[in-house]
Amino acid sequence: MDDLAKVLVGTRKHLVFPLVYQLLKFVQILTVATTSVERCFSAMNTVKSVLRNKMGVEFLNE
Repeated sequence: MDDLAKVLVGTRKHLVFPLVYQLLKFVQILTVATTSVERCFSAMNTVKSVLRNKMGVEFLNE
């Protein structure tokens, strides 16, 4: 995908096909964005499970 975007810019075809060029840029960004979101959800699940375990233990001890 990266090569195709470079070819479009190199031949100035990105001016003729702006939607195709935007789609290629979006696909390149999407992989980075998806990875970042997955890391956030993974960290959030770890924190939530630790907090839930503590809350369950606190309620049982009271």
